[in-house]
Amino acid sequence: MSGILLVERSTTLSHLLRRTLAAAALPVRAEIGNYLEAHDHLRRIGRPNSKDPPYALAIIGAPARATREYQALLEFARHAPDAPATLLMAHEETAEIRTWAATTMRGRFLLWSQFSRIPACVAELAPEEVVTESPAIETGTRVRILFVDDSRSVCQAYSDLLGRNGYAVDVADSIGEAEQKVAENAYDIVIVDYFLPDGSGDELCRRLGEREDPPILAVITGSYREDIIRRCLQAGASECMFKNEARELFLARVRTLARTIEMRKSAEAEREQLDGILGSVGDGVFGVDGDGRITFVNPTGLRLLGYGDDSDLIGLLAQAAIHPQESPRSSPLSRAYSEGVAVHHIENMFRRRDGSGVPVEYTVLPLAGSGQGAVVIFRDIAERRTAERLRWELSHDPLTGLPNARHLRQRLIAELARLRDRGGYSALIHIELDRDDRHEPPRGDELLRTVAHALAHRLREGDVLARGEGDSFLLLLSTVQVDNIDVLADSFRQLLAEREYAVGEVQHKVHARIGAELLSPRTVTADEALAHARAAADSGRERAVEAQQAAPNTSVEAPSPAPVSAPSERLRLALEQARFVILVQPLVAIEGLPRASAVGENVGWQLDKSELEPLFAVQLRMVGKDGQLIQPRAFIPLAERVGMVQRIDLWVVNGLLMHLANERARHAPVGLIARLSPATIADPDSLAAIEKSIVSTGVPAERLIFEISDSPELANLPAALHFITRLRAIGCRFVLNGVDTEAGLLPFLHSLRRPGDFLRIDRNVVGRMTTAAADRDLVVSIATLARSMQMQSIAGEVEDDATLQALQEAAVDYVQGRRLGEARLIKRVDFSKLLALT
Repeated sequence: MSGILLVERSTTLSHLLRRTLAAAALPVRAEIGNYLEAHDHLRRIGRPNSKDPPYALAIIGAPARATREYQALLEFARHAPDAPATLLMAHEETAEIRTWAATTMRGRFLLWSQFSRIPACVAELAPEEVVTESPAIETGTRVRILFVDDSRSVCQAYSDLLGRNGYAVDVADSIGEAEQKVAENAYDIVIVDYFLPDGSGDELCRRLGEREDPPILAVITGSYREDIIRRCLQAGASECMFKNEARELFLARVRTLARTIEMRKSAEAEREQLDGILGSVGDGVFGVDGDGRITFVNPTGLRLLGYGDDSDLIGLLAQAAIHPQESPRSSPLSRAYSEGVAVHHIENMFRRRDGSGVPVEYTVLPLAGSGQGAVVIFRDIAERRTAERLRWELSHDPLTGLPNARHLRQRLIAELARLRDRGGYSALIHIELDRDDRHEPPRGDELLRTVAHALAHRLREGDVLARGEGDSFLLLLSTVQVDNIDVLADSFRQLLAEREYAVGEVQHKVHARIGAELLSPRTVTADEALAHARAAADSGRERAVEAQQAAPNTSVEAPSPAPVSAPSERLRLALEQARFVILVQPLVAIEGLPRASAVGENVGWQLDKSELEPLFAVQLRMVGKDGQLIQPRAFIPLAERVGMVQRIDLWVVNGLLMHLANERARHAPVGLIARLSPATIADPDSLAAIEKSIVSTGVPAERLIFEISDSPELANLPAALHFITRLRAIGCRFVLNGVDTEAGLLPFLHSLRRPGDFLRIDRNVVGRMTTAAADRDLVVSIATLARSMQMQSIAGEVEDDATLQALQEAAVDYVQGRRLGEARLIKRVDFSKLLALT
């Protein structure tokens, strides 16, 4: 019989067993984490034809709740003739364990809190596994022991025994002499007799335990009295020995203590080595505990975050000190701290000590398991972003943001290679713009941006639109039909013919010549395809000239000046002259409201009476020349058509952030719901601007709730999905307005496990629910759908008690309307005062 079998389901406890046995030089032959598997394994080992020798000892960890497999394993260990001796480990002694220990001849029970006694138990149950004459620890430094006993003969006997086994031993005969020797020498272990002439052993243990860097303490006595043992352990003793036990067992206990010293010294050396490694690596590293508090920061991390000493960070919440712009509920970092989930290569913005941001890429590695904390490795990627920006500028046109001709040529080369490999047809379309110069010269920038915007909305997945030389654009259309090439060219020609662009007070039409080149496996080079497409566009100019020469009396009448300024100019002036205002209207939680007729006027503004998060819907108005407030439906469609809606949306977002950052709203936990247009959702530059504004103002991202339309078009735009994912990652929340249960954005986001936080029910449905049973049922269905997806439902346009009562019966979560509170100018709203925070 040889070796030890470990049976323990917990990885942590199994590791503890391995380390304890290794410190005592005890051989572990096998580890099994399943009771049924261990039972079968021991039965196979015990068969006559087995080639493996039986185990000398099995150490079994008891589960918190006994299972049939565990009980079967204990029964086998108790009755099988070839079963090894058994050491049963448990967190507490139960009646079942006591019965087992009393009826087992070759078994012993030990609490996990007494794991340091495992080597001694092994020596009792399987003495052949213990090497009795080996040195205490296999290092160049001997363990120093002070033996304290008032009997000279006892001191001599134990001093000789310990000296023969490789220990350095001093003796003392009283508490006073022991304290003096400990003050003059560095001892690893102090073994104390309980009865001393000037006091008791527990008193000496208590005094020595109060010293800085105290030695390991053990008490040796000839008495087995429970009160003595308890007092010694409570005084700080790690072990209790007995003078009448076998010398081999005494040495085993000492070796266990010596191995503890070796492990402690090894851990200190490893820690010093780790500190040296952390100090030399080029990445920043900081650790957090399960609560997200910083436990250490390496020098590189301190430098990147702008700190001179780690004491300024240790103990602080990492979420508040390093990444405050993220919501604790949705932050990948905070989830990794608490749930033990690893994340890799995530880009984010960390805050430096001076409040500035540093762009980083981080990886989070959890410690041990869920709730035990984590290590965060991060690096400054500002230079990489600069390099990426340079690469972007080399391949893109700065005016339109489109790829340039060089980038398109590379894509064209790849497309031709694909066609030669797989067959099929593609198309290259060259668009040449003709400037209208019969009036004052129009601004070319406005013309180019208008055409780029129009063409970009016609792209399919896989198509490429690029800015060519001068006033030209190039379109690479992948996978087309031969018969459709002329139809495609005509569709783009018609699209641009319907477009106008404004210069000052004059509207201009877009004049373009279009040439198309069919790409096939026989197309030789990219330069050849580009030349043919350009020649086709030039031939279009020649045909137009010939047509005009054939009919010299015909002319194209120039557009007359518009009687009012161009739409884009009006909106631009409104932004520059601050002729937009923001209003907020409260949302009221249905929960806790009395019946509709008992709800008071302006109940939405009585925030101090609600325990739920205060929510407000943001409303935008433009101020006319006569001071009248203009509704969004009068100017937002116009702004979308001329490409200015993104600027208006960003103005609203910046205005909300500035208001939330001032003293009157900084500490008020309110959520503001702002509606964004689809063009803003699909615009990467708008996303970058919103992220930058949130970081620069320091406003918690969860204070902003963006309302977007639930549409199939957005679900098919990668930029829109990227917009939602990025802002949700830093803590922003989303309201989906309207529900298409079959093809909208909501089911698509739900399939990616990224649904919104709120669901707004269409205002028309709410308005009809008091008169139409179908609409009333639809509201109930939408509210139920929202709850099933862990979202909250919002219903607006509540104008009367009947509508409010119907919404209460439908169990929506929030309601909004003039019946509950009129909208107010945000600059006149003091949220802190409303919430009684001042």
